[in-house]
Amino acid sequence: MYRNSSILSASRKLLFIILIIYLVFPLMGCQNKKAKVDENKIVVYTSIYPLFDFAKKIGQDYIVVENITPAGVEPHEFEPSLSKISKIYESNAFIYLGGSMDPWAERIAGELVKRNIPVLKAGEDLIEGNDPHIWLSPKISMQMAKKIYELLAKVDGKNNAVYEKNYNRLIDELKKLDEEYKKELTSKRLRDFVVSHAAFGYLAKEYGLNQVSIKGLSPQEEPSLKHIKNLIDFSRERGIKYILVESLETPKEAQALAKEANLKILTLNPIEGLTAEEEKAGEDYFSLMRKNLEVLKEALK
Repeated sequence: MYRNSSILSASRKLLFIILIIYLVFPLMGCQNKKAKVDENKIVVYTSIYPLFDFAKKIGQDYIVVENITPAGVEPHEFEPSLSKISKIYESNAFIYLGGSMDPWAERIAGELVKRNIPVLKAGEDLIEGNDPHIWLSPKISMQMAKKIYELLAKVDGKNNAVYEKNYNRLIDELKKLDEEYKKELTSKRLRDFVVSHAAFGYLAKEYGLNQVSIKGLSPQEEPSLKHIKNLIDFSRERGIKYILVESLETPKEAQALAKEANLKILTLNPIEGLTAEEEKAGEDYFSLMRKNLEVLKEALK
């Protein structure tokens, strides 16, 4: 069974590449056409929301930035349409994370470089193991922000002074956020928190906490009954009162654990993407990170 699954997965990837070659590339012709709204703005595509938000804050009105993963869509399993991919090939720059979050982006990055489209792998040398959720650490986000600033300054040098000013403002905000997390979390009685999806490892490490998860790094992972029982015992022994689930779903396993261990459910946002409601309400990385801080303060008291 596993061998057939592996063959099917490989076949799907091969089909994806063939479709790009035969359907997307011919649409672009022999020359690389840079899409511009006007001569003063560059067009930038990003693979996931945190990169979009940082690029927007640095570029502001001097760039047109679009996130490939739509609002309300789980990015771990997302595959863009061919029409979306074709737009990336007409852009001035492409920013993706790398690792397990956006494997589709890795597959097209090499061809983009060949066509002289600047590509930034923002998570390179920052991702540890197989956990891509580096933006949940404000300190690591500072390093990603620097990479994005350097890319924009390279692509659009005439507006470097604007990008530098906006980048420095973003760094100041990230430093302030980091200080808020330190102040509020270092003195909490509890150091353990239970989550439905193991997205908060970098955040936990940064502030001396311990993340205990129902599922692993993939939200599609199915935990065993033994693991659920161990979590029930762990929660009772440590005096844990809450289970933290992400905004895009409340897994049945989390509901079962909450019932058996008498836990309340709170939402802790991995900020992989916005929901349609969050987007409409004007939420961003900082507002969601501060909401997460309030949730952690409640869960750890």
